[in-house]
Amino acid sequence: MANLKDGIYHGSGSGNRGEVKVSVTVKDNQIKAVHVDDQNETEGISTDALKKAPELIVAKQSYNIDAVTGATISFQAVEKAVKDALLKAGDPSGLDQKIDLRTAKQEDNEDYRYLDPDKIHFEKETEVLIIGAGAAGLAAAISARQKGKAVICLEYASSYMLSDMTLSGGYYNAGGGTSLQKAQGITDSKENWNNYLKAVGQGYEDPDMREVIVEHGAEDYEWLANDVGVNFQEVQQIGNEEAMKKYAVPAARSHLTVEKSGYGLSKPLFKRAQKLGTEFIFNITAESLITNQSNQVIGMHTNKGNYRAQSVIVATAGFSRNKEMLKSFAPDFAVGESYGSIRQMGDGIRMGAQIGAKLKDMWMPIANSIGTQSGDNVCIGPLCTAWTKPYIWVGTDAKRHFREDMYFEFASKKIASLDQGFVWLIFDEGMANEMPTAFSAPAASPHLKREVEDGYFKKAETIKALAEQIGLDSTVLQATITKWNNDVLKGQDTEFGREKDLTAFKPPYYAAKLAPSTPDMAGGLSINRRAEVLDNQDRPIANLYAAGSTTGGWRGMTYPGCGMGITNAIVFGRIAGVSAANNATKKVDASSGASQHD
Repeated sequence: MANLKDGIYHGSGSGNRGEVKVSVTVKDNQIKAVHVDDQNETEGISTDALKKAPELIVAKQSYNIDAVTGATISFQAVEKAVKDALLKAGDPSGLDQKIDLRTAKQEDNEDYRYLDPDKIHFEKETEVLIIGAGAAGLAAAISARQKGKAVICLEYASSYMLSDMTLSGGYYNAGGGTSLQKAQGITDSKENWNNYLKAVGQGYEDPDMREVIVEHGAEDYEWLANDVGVNFQEVQQIGNEEAMKKYAVPAARSHLTVEKSGYGLSKPLFKRAQKLGTEFIFNITAESLITNQSNQVIGMHTNKGNYRAQSVIVATAGFSRNKEMLKSFAPDFAVGESYGSIRQMGDGIRMGAQIGAKLKDMWMPIANSIGTQSGDNVCIGPLCTAWTKPYIWVGTDAKRHFREDMYFEFASKKIASLDQGFVWLIFDEGMANEMPTAFSAPAASPHLKREVEDGYFKKAETIKALAEQIGLDSTVLQATITKWNNDVLKGQDTEFGREKDLTAFKPPYYAAKLAPSTPDMAGGLSINRRAEVLDNQDRPIANLYAAGSTTGGWRGMTYPGCGMGITNAIVFGRIAGVSAANNATKKVDASSGASQHD
């Protein structure tokens, strides 16, 4: 039981961009109000978390809440700041009760297949129902509304800002000669881009999906720039183009937003969908597809009732956060953490499979990347080729096993083959001071202050002390680093022939666990060129469509480059919206809900 003195108390907690400061009002041993007084967190991504955290802490009377807010670190910074303030007020016992809001529980275990629609109560009816407000869902909503159809979009989280797109680095991958490619003097063609995608795909990609992406990728870039209002800054070459130059002329295709963040994509897409009249319902969990007696999809069962629609589009993301699914389909990625949205639990894939949908490429990640866990349910994905400070990777034996400057797709597979499927990333103060540019989104805190404070990264003045913190043989680790430093003086990695970033270590030293990671999985529901979901006989399931990382087949053996996951979601999201709209047989007034036959 808390024993607190009434008053207003101030506290602070480390976030991603420094200290988050709060004032907490205490009365009668309760938290009456929490106010964020000062913070420097990332605009857009953290906005919702900084708003929701104080509300939830007061409502739940606890500063120990697990919630889906997207910006987990910012949310936790508020919690730490509130704890700091309460300790100044006295004994906050009882106000640290663990509350988990991340996992929604189903209301019932009923089977929603083969039902008589006349015997079901529906909360609302619409022409097109979309599950998920990420890249695919928003693109679908815009396209369906532009076709004149009524659209409802259901989203599990509290905001459209919590998707993989928002958490991404802000890239859209397109070849074939976009206006921005031409403006930068980059020569490319659809044929050249297609040859590149075939080369990295190695026959593992669905040729139909590859051709659709090539056909529409460039025009959808123009749509994003001109119709939606996304501001793109430049095109970069961030893929495997040089390694594939035997098959296709290398060309920059990763189009970066001015914001250098997925926020630059998600905000204008949402605003456009909203302006066109899409109805959004947040904080709602889709649980089961509803089918009629002919197994035709007629709606969705949620934790807040049933929704009926003539067309349903599933755009709920993949399953990179579902450890059990990962163990079954992609065990390499069950070791580390995903650096995508917290809500990647495979819900849409599960719901589709329950009514007979065919699954494809469930073993395949969006990107065979690598990441370091930097917080509770938070992982940052290192872009090793961008590093300029000293670093090495050592296994559980404290030894290097291969050159570290390889393409991240290959590095991920190499690391997975080692004992326990991870390595220790060893680096020094130079790397820490270079943050956050040494890591990709979500970015690390300045100088790694928060990561070290929370214990996810280790720091020590000596190699021996560092080895003790991470459970390695200090003698072997010291020999490994001494060998590296000596090789650097010679200007040559005599063990593995590494060519980049040959720099000697200086104290203090840092360590972080580095494991295979991905923004999301790239396997899921099988779809055709019209984004119709297929059954196990490759027949379309009536009224059901899907797009984005809920689907499989769009990428091949090697990830093409930064932004390709977004491209797939936008291209097939737009197609799903048009297909679903064309499938609707009657018009519904979006404002009144009244039905009007054509």
